Amino acid sequence: LGNPHGILEIDADGEAWIVEVGQPWRNARAGLTDEMLAPGVEITASGGRSADRSENRMKAERVWIEGALYELYPGRD
Repeated sequence: LGNPHGILEIDADGEAWIVEVGQPWRNARAGLTDEMLAPGVEITASGGRSADRSENRMKAERVWIEGALYELYPGRD
């Protein structure tokens, strides 16, 4: 997970997706660590999908791991 944004490769029900999380400082502020986003960890992410619908890519604004919410962009709806 590095600059400018961390990139996660996700298997979502057999479909490959790219999920962009925050910059390292933003992840740390939200309480996310590299270990929490390691291969095999199950996450749920919400945010904005790429404008190019041919891409399975999204920018995460919120991430849930084991029921805990991590707000990358607090206050954003």
